[in-house]
This record gives sequence, structure tokens and C-alpha cells, in this order.
Amino acid sequence: MRSSLAGRRTHRLARVPAPLDPVPRRASGLQRAVPVLAPPLALLLGVWVAAGRGVAGAAGELVLLHALALGLPLTVLLGAGAEVLRRDARAHVPAGASLRASLTTLAAWLVVLGFGAVLPDRVDGQGVSLLTRATDPGLLGLSAGFANTLGILSFVLAVAALALAATDLRRTRRIQRGEPLTEDEILDRQGL
Repeated sequence: MRSSLAGRRTHRLARVPAPLDPVPRRASGLQRAVPVLAPPLALLLGVWVAAGRGVAGAAGELVLLHALALGLPLTVLLGAGAEVLRRDARAHVPAGASLRASLTTLAAWLVVLGFGAVLPDRVDGQGVSLLTRATDPGLLGLSAGFANTLGILSFVLAVAALALAATDLRRTRRIQRGEPLTEDEILDRQGL
């Protein structure tokens, strides 16, 4: 009886994957900072899109709609991208994300910041945004036009940042396992 239990324990232990070795990567300050800042900024930018106009007294009747329809999905996308980016960064020495994923994430943050600033709301029956509060109330149409464009770009860049981080993480895992990365490496290993 004991021998079969000991065999089961070793069999279970053999299934547990060994920790993967870190992969060397050159990492600039930006590449080290983005994965650290990404999780809290995902949450803050979601709140900014939902109710950031409240800073200038422009948060009104549409805050709940903006929170559910825009803020929540952007927070989920940016948060998922932040988690994948963080995992990839931790697998490298020094800990840092790839330059392309870092720059894409940074671009997504800037566009979402602009989106929250021009997104119109309704206060006292009138449309307002941070742009119209800071300048001329007659610019509401311009603000809405920028909001449409920046809203689409916000979602596109958030998805792109997530996709790039996932691709980088997949590549990192393949390097750690010693798997071929390109078609040429696969053909070389097969002797073709």
C-alpha cells in the first residue's frame, strides 16, 4: 500500500512544471515603468472616462451610462493587458516589457485620457464636456466629434496593447521552454 502511495506522490510531483528561467532583455526606464503603472492606471482611466468630467463640474446625467458602456469595458481591456504585460515583464531580467507593447500601452493611456476629456455629458439639460467648460460652450459638436474618434481609437489601442502583450508573453514562454521561434528554426531542427 505504501509503495503505491509513494508512486502516486512522485507521479503528481512530476506533473508540476518547473519554474522557468528568466529571459535576458534590455529594458529602458519606460519598459520597466509601464508594467508597474499599468494596473492602477487601468482602473483610474476607466473612472476618468466614466466621471472625469466631474473635475470641472461637467459630470451629469450620463455618468452611469458612460461608466457601464465605456468605462467598464475599457477598464477590463486595459486591466487584462496590464496583467499580461506584467507577467511578461516579470519573466525577463531586468523586469521589463517589450518596447512595442510599452509604447502601445502608453499610446492607449494618452488616447483614453483625451477621450475622457472630450466625452460630452448632460448637465442641467445642456451638453458639456471638459473642452466646452474650459473654452467655448459652442464647441460641443467639435467635442462630440473628437469623442467619437478618440473613443474608437481608445478601444482599438487597448485591444492592440493586450494582443501585443499576449504575443510577447507567448514568445517569452517559448524561449524559456527552448522551443523554436521561427519557421527557419523549426526546419533546422527537423533537418530540412
